[in-house]
Order: sequence, then C-alpha cells, then structure tokens
Amino acid sequence: MQGRSTRRQDVARGLAWLAGFFAAALLVVPKGLSVFAVLMLAATVLALPDAWRSGRPVPRALYVLLAGALGVIAVVAVSMWRDGAPLSVLDNPSRALLLPWCAWLAWTTRMRVSGLWYGALTGLLIAFVVSIAQVSLGVERAGSDANPIVFANAVLALLVLAVFCRPARDGWPWRLLLAVVIVLANVVVILSGSRGVLPGLGLVMLMLLVGTTARRRWWRLGGAACLLLALFAAMWTIPWLSGQFRLDQLHDDVSGFAAGEVDQPISARMGLLSVAWDAFRASPLTGAGVGTFADRIDASAYCQDAQRHFCGLGHAHNDVAQWGATMGLIGIAGLAMLYLTPLWVAARQIRRDRLHAPIGPAWTVGMLVATYVVSGLTQSMFAHGLSTSAFVVFGGLLLGGALVHDADRSTGDDSHR
Repeated sequence: MQGRSTRRQDVARGLAWLAGFFAAALLVVPKGLSVFAVLMLAATVLALPDAWRSGRPVPRALYVLLAGALGVIAVVAVSMWRDGAPLSVLDNPSRALLLPWCAWLAWTTRMRVSGLWYGALTGLLIAFVVSIAQVSLGVERAGSDANPIVFANAVLALLVLAVFCRPARDGWPWRLLLAVVIVLANVVVILSGSRGVLPGLGLVMLMLLVGTTARRRWWRLGGAACLLLALFAAMWTIPWLSGQFRLDQLHDDVSGFAAGEVDQPISARMGLLSVAWDAFRASPLTGAGVGTFADRIDASAYCQDAQRHFCGLGHAHNDVAQWGATMGLIGIAGLAMLYLTPLWVAARQIRRDRLHAPIGPAWTVGMLVATYVVSGLTQSMFAHGLSTSAFVVFGGLLLGGALVHDADRSTGDDSHR
C-alpha cells in the first residue's frame, strides 16, 4: 500500500510539472491552456487522497490566497446580483480560484518550478516563430489568434518567467541563453506593435540589469538607464520602429482628442477614462454595475452624433478605471486584493529567506505582479481570459513552489530540486 501511494505521488508530481510546462509553452497557442487544464485535473485527482490522509498542516499562505480569491469573486458576484448582470461576467474573476488551487497543487506534490522555466523558453520560441510567420504573410501586427496587445502581454509574462525563474547558475552559456531569450521577446513585442507593454518590458530589463545587490549598483543603474534611453531614442528616430509602434501619430492623436476625435489609440483611451470617471462620480461606492461599461460608452456624448469605432469598445483599457467605474471603491478594493494577496505571500517568502538576488519563484511572482500593475495603466488586463489565466496559473504554481522550497530549508531536504 505504501509503495502504491508513493508511485501515485510521483505520478502526480510529474503531471503537475507537465501542467506547468504546457501552461507556459502553449500560452500563445490557440486553446493551448486546455492541455494544462487536463493535466492539472489529473494531478489533483491523484494528489488529493494522499494529501487528505497525510494530515500535513496546510500553510497559512494558501488560506490567504483562497481568501483573496473568494473576496475578488464575492465583489464581482455582489455587483452582478445587484445590477442583474448575466452570469458570464464571473468568467474571468472566477479564474482567481486557480491561484490557491495551483499553489496547493504545487505545494502538496512538491512540484519543481523548473517546468515553468522550460515552458517559458519554449513559449517564447513559439511566439517568435508565430510572429515571424504572421508578418511574412502580411499581417500588420502579430498576435497569434488573440488581440496583439493581449499577445504581447502574454509574451511579457513568459519573459518574466524566463528571466527570474531561471536556475541560479552563472557562466557564459547561461548569459548567452538569457540574451537570446531577451532578444526573442523584444522581437515579438516589436512585431506585435504594442506600446502598452513597453513600460513592463523596461521594468523587467531594469530589474535584470540592476538587481538588488549593493556591489556596483549605481554603475549598473546608470548603464541600465542609458541603455533604456538609447532604445527609446531608437524607437523615435528609426522610421520603421516609429511606424510599427505608431509613435509618429502621437501628436495628432492627442491633439485630435481636443477636437472630439476618439477613434485613435491614445484619444480612445482618453475618452474611455473620461467615461469611466463620469461613471465613478455618479456612484463612487458601488459603480455603474459590472458588465455595464459598454452601455456607458454607448450613452456617452462621443456616441450621440455618429457611430464610431470607439462606440464598439467594451472596457476602459485601464484596470483601475474599469473596476472603479463598474464596481466603485469596492471594485478597486477587489482589484487591490487580486494584486496584493500574491504579492504579500511572495514578499513574506523573500523577507523570511533573505532572497537578495532577484531570482527564484517568490521574486518571479513579485515581478509578475509589478508588470501587470504597470501594463494595467493602459489596458484592462483582467478583461481578457488569456492574461487573467496567465496571472493566476503562473502566480499560483510559483507561490506553491516557493512554499516547497521554504519547507525543504526547514527540514534540510533538497531531494526534489
């Protein structure tokens, strides 16, 4: 009986590792996350009986993640019930349950997070091949089967995994691999033409180049700043790059908003923020109601005289504006819960283990949250299933892996690594 239980645990651990690998590797492939879902369910079914019988105390961090996920769902569900919105508005928020679920699975199976790293490398390579293929076929902005903005954000999440979840090793082969990974991600972002992902990309590069160690920090900070400024200047001065990111249209776009133009990227975002602010002011505590933002756009002054592309938009292209407009201050609190719960668990692990170098599962979660916060300034990250799933799945598996590392340090066991 003991041997059968051990074999079942080994199979569950292997399936969990494969689930993490395929979640990252097939993130940008149509329906790619379905492979992860099947493997995750199989691993859970195998792991649950032994976890139930073992009587191992569940870490408090898992209860915190569960409470945070339930809190987010409750905020959206109350708004849905209050305003009579369809059940479909719970689709993306309910995925928050994957955060504690994945964390529990990684913890109880003692899953190695290396699967996520290998998967991220594979996913970036697939994204690169897809982007090159689409552009060669005449597609203006690469995006696989998704919106180019969502596609670029998925690539950014993979880059975070590839850079900060890498093995703690040094030497020129590893530095070369890291350089190749960064080049692949940057090429994909350029071919996607997404400007909103650039601040998050810059944050990853800055953290990678500067790190947190005191040795030569100011020299590295200065070098990183100069490199980022050079890249920014290149985007403005090289015609192809400027056209790809539509930087040459910024002045006309902003000035057009003053004349009532809202069908260009920047002016549309400014118009959406205006609509969101009006909705928030009308009901600052509870908002206009989840799922009603598209109706607020249609009822705005921008859509009274003529039908525009702007009138077909469905969200505010800003997470705080979206949640605040539809669910008020309560919604903003729910969004903060979604960000701060995994960040609190990750920060607790970093502080407890004195992880000064920005590498490892806990640091990766911190960077994942940071890039989502930055990207959420120009787009609604949690209005899309792909970016929502990437956040909760990667965050959960990484936090579970961090808890495994913590348990091993306390017992002196490192056999699973």
